[in-house]
Amino acid sequence: MMQLFQITGSSSFAARAALEEAGAAYEAVNIHPRNRDAIPAFAEVNPLKRVPALQEGDVKVYETGAVLLHIADRFPESGLIPPLGDPRRPEVYRWIMWTANTLHGAWWPLMMPSFLTTDESGADGVRSKGLSAMAQHGAYLDTQLEGREWCIGDQFTIADIYLYMLVGWQSFVDDVQIGGAPVQEHFARVGARPAIARARELDDLKPDFSRNHPDLRGGEPI
Repeated sequence: MMQLFQITGSSSFAARAALEEAGAAYEAVNIHPRNRDAIPAFAEVNPLKRVPALQEGDVKVYETGAVLLHIADRFPESGLIPPLGDPRRPEVYRWIMWTANTLHGAWWPLMMPSFLTTDESGADGVRSKGLSAMAQHGAYLDTQLEGREWCIGDQFTIADIYLYMLVGWQSFVDDVQIGGAPVQEHFARVGARPAIARARELDDLKPDFSRNHPDLRGGEPI
């Protein structure tokens, strides 16, 4: 059986949601964010000790985008990515790479600005730059999603899952909303899917993606 090494309400949500959408049998292994050495197998799967990390037999995969692509290929019947040869498949690659390379990292200046400067007074400037960048990303996403049900059009894919999670992180930061109606309506459509709602419940998240219990991860105090 697959093992998903995860921290509830973190980047591993996307992997859990994809597994739920695929109807996959998996075991969730909860990693405590402040004690990542407590389960030695975690470092064996991902030496960087970051989630999500996935293991099935000798197969070990980590990095969010890679995990999502692997799940989609591992369960082709799920339709989470168009088949090889379909002209829409490269569009999923583009979405996954842009989301991983650009949007995912764009959250750190907003969530942890003090971690990105050695100047104690510099955090406000880091956050200001982060707000400007996020506004640009939101505007770009609005143009990409305008008139589309899902990221690549009429097929729900892993790209929608990854984007949904990162848009949902707006609930973690005050006074931040990504994009306008196209982005927010996409977020609502993805969130209404039964498998996504089930993944939220398992991750102890509300419909707006905020945490039911901010002081807990996997039921354990942080």
